[in-house]
Amino acid sequence: MSKLVVVGTKRLVLPLTAIGFEPVMTTSGAQLESALNRLSVDRSVAVVVCGESQAASCPEAVARFRKDAHGVLLVVSDGPRPQGLSRQALRKAIEQAAGVDLLGRTEA
Repeated sequence: MSKLVVVGTKRLVLPLTAIGFEPVMTTSGAQLESALNRLSVDRSVAVVVCGESQAASCPEAVARFRKDAHGVLLVVSDGPRPQGLSRQALRKAIEQAAGVDLLGRTEA
């Protein structure tokens, strides 16, 4: 059976644990990086959710997970001011595929 995992602070982990995600508590970008490295080799992991506040401090680990892991990594807003990391990643993917920035340069 595939696992759903949430990695991050209590603010992010608790609600998703309540709906069936396996919790991995982290309090720093270094801990998030370690968790992503461990989860990337676990073939039973289907989805990993982490907060952008910690993901911003370890972009290489996020990119490595997305490149090498069997599961999908979702970076979600977990603070009062969204940083837009998911939007930036989506814009880059579309721009590479289409050859043009279809989402535009303005931020919402």
